[in-house]
Amino acid sequence: MNDIKIALKKLVDKFEKDYVYYKDANKYNENNCRLEFIDEFFKILGWDISNEQCKSPQYREVITENYQAETGRPDYTMTLNGIQKFHVEAKKPSVEVEKHSKSSIQARSYGWNSNLRISVLTNFEYLIIYDTSIPPKEGDDSNVAAIKIYNYKEYVNNIKEIYELISKESVYNGTFEFILDTYGLQVYDKGLQLPVDEYFLNSINRWRLSIGNLLYKTRGYEIEIINDYVQEFINQIIFLRICEDRRLPTYHKLKEILEEKEFIKEMDKLFREADKKYNSRLFRDENILFDLNNDVIRNTIEELYYPKSPYAFNFIQPNILGEIYELFLAEQLVIQDGQVVLQKKDKSLHRDVVTTPLEIVKYIVNRVLEECCRNKKPSEILKLRIADIACGSGIFLIEVYDWIIKYITEWYIKNDIKHLMSIGNGNYKLSFDEKKEILEKCIWGIDIDVHAVEVAKFNLILKLLESETEPSLRDKQKILPDLGNNIRYGNSLIDFGKISYSKLTQLDKNEIVPFDWENINNGELFDVILGNPPYVSTEDMINLLNKKEVKAYKSKYNTSKGQFDKYFIFVERAIEKVKANGIIGCIIPNKFSKIKSGESLREMLSKNEYVEEYIDFGSLQLFKYRNKTIYSSILILKKARQREFKFIEVDNISKWFSNLESKKVKVESSVLGNLPWALVANKDDMSLVKKMYRNSVKMGKEVELFNGIQTSAERPPIYWFSDKEILEESELYFKIKKKDKQYIIEKNILKKYFKPVLKKEKNLGSYDIFDTNKFIIFPYNHEGKLYDLNTMETEYPNTLRYLMDNYLELEPKQIGGKRRDVPLATEETWYQYGRDQALTAFNNKVKLIVGVLSKKAMYLYDDNDFVIASGGTAGYCAISEKEKSNYQLEFIQAYLTHPFAEKLLSIIGSDFENDFYSRGTNILERFPLKNINFNDEYQIKLYNDIVTNVKRIHEINKSLKSNLSKASRQVLLDEKKYLVNNAEALVTDIYNL
Repeated sequence: MNDIKIALKKLVDKFEKDYVYYKDANKYNENNCRLEFIDEFFKILGWDISNEQCKSPQYREVITENYQAETGRPDYTMTLNGIQKFHVEAKKPSVEVEKHSKSSIQARSYGWNSNLRISVLTNFEYLIIYDTSIPPKEGDDSNVAAIKIYNYKEYVNNIKEIYELISKESVYNGTFEFILDTYGLQVYDKGLQLPVDEYFLNSINRWRLSIGNLLYKTRGYEIEIINDYVQEFINQIIFLRICEDRRLPTYHKLKEILEEKEFIKEMDKLFREADKKYNSRLFRDENILFDLNNDVIRNTIEELYYPKSPYAFNFIQPNILGEIYELFLAEQLVIQDGQVVLQKKDKSLHRDVVTTPLEIVKYIVNRVLEECCRNKKPSEILKLRIADIACGSGIFLIEVYDWIIKYITEWYIKNDIKHLMSIGNGNYKLSFDEKKEILEKCIWGIDIDVHAVEVAKFNLILKLLESETEPSLRDKQKILPDLGNNIRYGNSLIDFGKISYSKLTQLDKNEIVPFDWENINNGELFDVILGNPPYVSTEDMINLLNKKEVKAYKSKYNTSKGQFDKYFIFVERAIEKVKANGIIGCIIPNKFSKIKSGESLREMLSKNEYVEEYIDFGSLQLFKYRNKTIYSSILILKKARQREFKFIEVDNISKWFSNLESKKVKVESSVLGNLPWALVANKDDMSLVKKMYRNSVKMGKEVELFNGIQTSAERPPIYWFSDKEILEESELYFKIKKKDKQYIIEKNILKKYFKPVLKKEKNLGSYDIFDTNKFIIFPYNHEGKLYDLNTMETEYPNTLRYLMDNYLELEPKQIGGKRRDVPLATEETWYQYGRDQALTAFNNKVKLIVGVLSKKAMYLYDDNDFVIASGGTAGYCAISEKEKSNYQLEFIQAYLTHPFAEKLLSIIGSDFENDFYSRGTNILERFPLKNINFNDEYQIKLYNDIVTNVKRIHEINKSLKSNLSKASRQVLLDEKKYLVNNAEALVTDIYNL
């Protein structure tokens, strides 16, 4: 930082020395200011302004505009490996940017329309950083949305803060995003923030509702037809506005037509001319809206122009428009109470409403295409067939198309530059006809949402027109391709061979939308399939989908055994539909690699050795869900046997994407199997994993595993109470206080209940002393049968009275309640637990209580028959000895507490935020347990020593619960510490670790 300060002070002193000269508008211009001061300033902040690294155009750190001419674009765009992060707008020093509202609105508009977090405005004398999630409005003064304002004399003293905000290092290591969250929230109320995607979506939704209600009330169309017409019209006017701002050929501007007396007639003429010119089928139909209310159309069009909107359509990139349309596609118009309203589509069609981060899209596309295009000529590239079989708005396809255009352009620059068109400043481009050919030959997509298909086609057409101008298209007629053959409507998972088509009703066909693969790419297989398939659980599929469709999934796919997720079968389908040596790239939840339901998918991938690269993002949240967490991974597959694959662990997205840091390792494919994938990007740890699996048996074969009880009445807790709620105790009952009332609870219906609530209760290790101060009402007999009402009335009348007093909280949904889900509940059994699991598991059974979601080993030895709270991915589960097994519980406790076991659990357990990982029954069941040779004297001795040590630890813990002198207690504690360490050393020895 000291070197940076020295360089910056030198630059500031230079400006100070001739300040008067630089402020003279007639003597000093913007071009000179950029070259002498602004370029140098950002170089000091680490930015490669002049691309001295010679990166390809798509990966330049800084994109600069012409220094001597006004281009209508920001002067600098700072990127993270080609992904825009912020713009810088430069002015000459004579422009008082700290007061000049026009300059501030310009800088903010660039950033807002590009959907960026900030924009920078500078004349070097001042540096202003704006929050560009706040829409710029006419009349805003220069201070609106300003996060920070620095005078040049303050640069050196504030360099640390400036560096954190806008340096290259900050952007590339992820500090940038964190710092912006902090500064933005300090200055502005979040209510002011409305990024362009949300703002535009709000506009589109207003138009949808006003036009939809107009069509419904004046024409009485069915809602499906209304949805079609409304989307078509919105696409049309957005297309025309984009053409205007990009200066592409149009018969008239929409805004000009608003002033015409015969407004509707001119609109109709404009649309017909657009159809004739572009021939994209976008304007192919008669527009029935032109027979309707002029005001609705007029108001809609006015909202596309300043000052009613801040949109600059030449800045709204195709990927941003794709993100907006992803949100658009999540809702549809429906009729409620005689009105057209918007309603979310069910999640069987769509993943929850979030878009795939651009970094992920770019990585997958680049990773896959770089491999399959390596050393290929343009003529060979045109033979590639690339598809997204759940394409949505086309985000992946847009990136594929852009990547191919840039690859071919670069190829010609190196091999035949005369083939390209020069566009000034040393830049070149492919001809429009060549870009059109790439689109028609290489890009393919399928989606089960008919409106998504239209959006994907629309976005690809806009991408085709990118960088085109009115002169480049002037002499062309029927400019655009019809992408109806490339982007198809249908269910890519169900074709006519995977379902009994003749047995489907018309309603079935409309709901399932079977897809004929002969209708895409001439029925041939693809070279590449990529994308982000929908994530839909078995439960949601059963509840939301046609039963025949779900049946087909279960019967026709190998990865749909038992519980499964829809993305499992998308991966399987992609493998079916790529050629030999074809490549698949997708982002999917990482839980498939660990959970039991992913076993079939893991087996298919490992048996065929398809995995070429696997990137695990652990507990990082890539998607901006509001009330949901998704733990993600990137899976790169090749339809050919791979002897090894690359495994990468990512804990910082920016560092990973900028190639600054990631944990990676090459792994032999033989390591993978149907068991949870034990992968870690460290050679030593990977070696440890191999040792632990070598000569092992699944733990579930040698021990009993079971979850705790689930009452489904925990908020507030009804069935259990702690000693703090006990007012009085007798031989037969407790008197307790609940909800300011007093109740009698019979002791014979109670069991001791292990459910840590306080922090000190939760932070337990395997050999810690523990107890419980809680009791639970357990209305079941020794055989796990519910006490009937008669038994409750005669033997436990006080407890029944208490339960009756809480009837509203306990009444199952199945008999009319609102809160508790209790399968098979009846009016006679309303007080039963939510689930009937583990009801006999706590009868005189010694067990280890397992903390399912814990940061350290917690396997507590319990011989007091404590009932435990339910596990799964939280709470607790238990381990007990299995009949006829040689493994005693004391050995299991020592083994699982060993640091190496913890290391393996951290690798194969499902990741959760804050570095937690799961060790529930699904994981423990398949955890490798040393296959001890009980006929080998040496192994038997080690085993017996471990068991003896642990038994002595349990005896010491019982002694430590009693009143002891300090000396006696310390002697026992020292012995216990020795025994714990010795047990660990013995486990290390017996496992040869």
